[in-house]
Amino acid sequence: MKMRTNTILFLPIALGLSAPAIAVELKPGSFMTEDGAELTPTLQLGVSSNDNFFMTPSDTQSRLIWEIAPSLNALIEDGPDNYEFDVATRSALHNKDSTDNFTQINLGAGLHKEFTSKHRVDIKGDADWLSEARGAGLTEGQGNTIDDLITYQQQNFSARYEYGALSSKAQVAFMAGYYNKNYQNFSEISRFRDYDKPMLGITGYYNTHAGSRAFVEIKQENYRYDVIDSNGISRDSDDVKVLLGMEWEATAITTGSFKVGYQNKDFESNLRDNFSGLSWEAAVVWKPLSYTSLQLVTSRAAKDPLVQGDYIRESVYGATWQHDWSESLSSVVSANYVDQEYVGNFNRKDKVKNARLGLNYLANNFGMVSGYVDFIDRNSNQANIEFDRVIVGLNFTFALKGNE
Repeated sequence: MKMRTNTILFLPIALGLSAPAIAVELKPGSFMTEDGAELTPTLQLGVSSNDNFFMTPSDTQSRLIWEIAPSLNALIEDGPDNYEFDVATRSALHNKDSTDNFTQINLGAGLHKEFTSKHRVDIKGDADWLSEARGAGLTEGQGNTIDDLITYQQQNFSARYEYGALSSKAQVAFMAGYYNKNYQNFSEISRFRDYDKPMLGITGYYNTHAGSRAFVEIKQENYRYDVIDSNGISRDSDDVKVLLGMEWEATAITTGSFKVGYQNKDFESNLRDNFSGLSWEAAVVWKPLSYTSLQLVTSRAAKDPLVQGDYIRESVYGATWQHDWSESLSSVVSANYVDQEYVGNFNRKDKVKNARLGLNYLANNFGMVSGYVDFIDRNSNQANIEFDRVIVGLNFTFALKGNE
């Protein structure tokens, strides 16, 4: 489990893909307990300046934000099996209004079990206590008019069983999951967005024995809202995807995966517009040299909106370049573009662009220093939600010294 950030639309996370590792990688040290658990603590201290804290088109307000984020990872390895537990918190202090101060908590656990070379199981679970950023989520377009933070809880559980030796021609994986989201305050508006989402899926793999696997994935997610929407029309829907894809690590230069196919989102109410069409996810990492890499990511899907419309037809594109200038200094440059069309009895189209410039310095005696500048710009045909924002930040990550 990794600490969440409040930088909106950080693309790999939005795709459900793993974010590329920092080029100069921090490898925190750990210590072993008598019971054989490897404990890895870290502590991040940060300060950032946000020139448009409420994400408003005008009358912007700035904030200086101090953050502290401790975390602890516990890992037990037993041959090919492993058991893992994470606990982390993040607290933020704001210079102008203590109302915006918050503490979030993240808990995670997982296990990987190999019964034989043909039978493997992965089980993961997370529980989070979070708050929405001002001007985002339910306060979109009105972040400076609400007198308190909107808080919520979420739980996510997933299980995966895979059959077939990794050296064989074919494997099959069965997946099941459950997600739950519940808001903790402002129930007069938030109760319409509490929901559960069970998931079932199956993936069949064909191993080319050339460092790649082709696959067919079928997955169904059932969105079930606790309270019918304020207009009296249910938001419940069944979302089915059938995707063809390939994942590969054919050479030391290129790794990646892609899947493309058909998505059908069918609402329980015939008063809402259904979606049926093309969907895809892809990520490719090109590493022509040991000290530089380029990641390209893209996705397209229909997803549930938080505030308005029946669904959002969303297309995402992004690139991240990472480069090591020395053994202790690296840079990160990323640019992302998101095109969103809100479908239903509502006319809204958004185009979001964001970019990051980052510099990381690895200090062997304590950890890492990271500086960054984030540029975010959202254009929309709804003038009240347009905004641009610049965030400048500096983070200090402290860790035990790793073994040489």
